[in-house]
Amino acid sequence: MTTPVYIGNDQGYYGTKVVSRANGKFYKMFIRNMVVPNRVGEITYNNDPHNIMYREKEGDREWFCGKLAVEQSGDDELFDSHKRRLFSPSWFREQEYLIMFRVSTGLMLQGNSEPVVSVALPTDSYIDFKEELKRRLIGKHSFEVKQGNLPYRKIEFEIKKENLYVISQPMATLFHIALDRDGKLLNEDLFIQKVSINDLGFGTSDIETLHGETIIKRQSFTSRHAMINVYQNLSKRLLEFTQGVDPDKAGKEYPIWSLPRIVRSGEISFKGKIHDVTPLVQESIKEVGESLIEEVWNRLDYGDDITYIILTGGASIPFKPYYRERFGDKLIFAEDYGIEAQFANGFGLCKFSQSKSKSVPIKDVMEVAATIQQEFSVPDAISEPVSSNKKVKAKK
Repeated sequence: MTTPVYIGNDQGYYGTKVVSRANGKFYKMFIRNMVVPNRVGEITYNNDPHNIMYREKEGDREWFCGKLAVEQSGDDELFDSHKRRLFSPSWFREQEYLIMFRVSTGLMLQGNSEPVVSVALPTDSYIDFKEELKRRLIGKHSFEVKQGNLPYRKIEFEIKKENLYVISQPMATLFHIALDRDGKLLNEDLFIQKVSINDLGFGTSDIETLHGETIIKRQSFTSRHAMINVYQNLSKRLLEFTQGVDPDKAGKEYPIWSLPRIVRSGEISFKGKIHDVTPLVQESIKEVGESLIEEVWNRLDYGDDITYIILTGGASIPFKPYYRERFGDKLIFAEDYGIEAQFANGFGLCKFSQSKSKSVPIKDVMEVAATIQQEFSVPDAISEPVSSNKKVKAKK
């Protein structure tokens, strides 16, 4: 007898975020969104489950996935993969998308389980490509995965038509906030009022405005005001900074794919010395943040007739102060609802899977084998649910 496992699979530009529920427990998993063919042959592994290899069957071509793929790829390969994902509305047609979907979904399954899966597309791709994406994912998936120094193991699962749901990425966060941990309606107010969902990612900033359950406007300004623009600005500033401290005046170019670590630490190592570049990081964030909020302010017509602004996405954290200053108490921050902002869409997708499925989980399921997913606790209810009686003030 098969056991349903509810999965929200959010394959983004920078990483694939997956949230599942099985046996009454929630699990989350992050895999760096990178897939490259194995061109080095046999390699020595350590016992790190993040080192993932994929093949369809023994003797077939091997692929590196996630962190291992980033480490084994060349700079040109990294750039090509990121560029295709950023600018192609049909990225899901690529083989890399299918491999990452299979690996990330397969690692969430356990025993004789049946996946009930929800996935998401960016706002500007959803209408045109949702049916095509369904056709690509529905059916049987059979492949082998190797993690760390463990041998290859076979994974098989079937995505049934009635068990696959495709929604837009911003809508996923709405379900994260509006549904409880069992997929039941918690905040009915969000389906009554006029709400704008702002999903800020690495390469895209999407806005969807809803009144009730009807989406009345979809807007996307991909690659104009997003985290990638912060990295582009920072890359220029770092080159100028290193030229200034370099006796040879040559400086150093920092590709944007190498900058997340610098943004987190605020430091660079240049010619044997550590330099604090926190002011450069803050300047880059401020420049993009102010431009972003100005465009959102104008597109939403100053938010005059909008009750709530929901801010979500992995890039929402650095831009939160600009939203708070402009929209005041109208702002709802997804991270305040029990899970990191980058997992909000994945969690909403998982809840959506539960809400749409009529299956009832069976309690005695074998625990998940050792992998890279992490169990996490979710509150039974939010202490202060969104209320239509809440006083709202907008700041200019």
